Amino acid sequence: MEFALSSLAESEAYYAFAQVLIPRPVAWVLTDNGAAAVAGDPANRWNLAPFSYFNAISSAPPMVMFSIGNGMAGRDKDTHRNLRVRAACTICLASADQATAVQATADELPPGIGEAGHAGLALTDWSGPLPRVSTAPVAMACTATQFTRVGNTEQIVVFATVEKLWLRDDVGSLDERGRLRIDVAAFNPLVRLGRGGYASLGAVFRP
Repeated sequence: MEFALSSLAESEAYYAFAQVLIPRPVAWVLTDNGAAAVAGDPANRWNLAPFSYFNAISSAPPMVMFSIGNGMAGRDKDTHRNLRVRAACTICLASADQATAVQATADELPPGIGEAGHAGLALTDWSGPLPRVSTAPVAMACTATQFTRVGNTEQIVVFATVEKLWLRDDVGSLDERGRLRIDVAAFNPLVRLGRGGYASLGAVFRP
């Protein structure tokens, strides 16, 4: 079976492409809607959205990238708009048992409405400039440093520097050499598949 992806409509290309490039990590990106968005509910201050076109790109400096598609009715996604104004963000990594909550934060809501409250998620202040999802096992304090439009599309690639890393106590520890060791079973990271599917990581092996 062979496909010329360039001949497919964008939605059909995504439908095929996203099923082949699996599994993908999910960036659960929290950004600041601004004080004016609160409107009587402090939870509306924060936008939270998942992105599965996401990965690490550099260790020195530590950097990640994630790709944002165009939003409802052609308007910019809140994440993109927010980062253009305020570059700080928290990128959380969810565990597999949080798939329902992650999916709920992908729902299209009116601008300025906080997805964390919509999904029943609590946020926690920490040493990063923005809160983190309380129950997420991993969080990174990041600053968006570059926005690159992909060709003549509405897809925006965001490059972000990672300044701080937070790990739940059962997920991260230091080995005898002082190096970070991640307990993958305790982390149980959520991964994205195609056709709306998610999965857990499964067995870990070393060849």
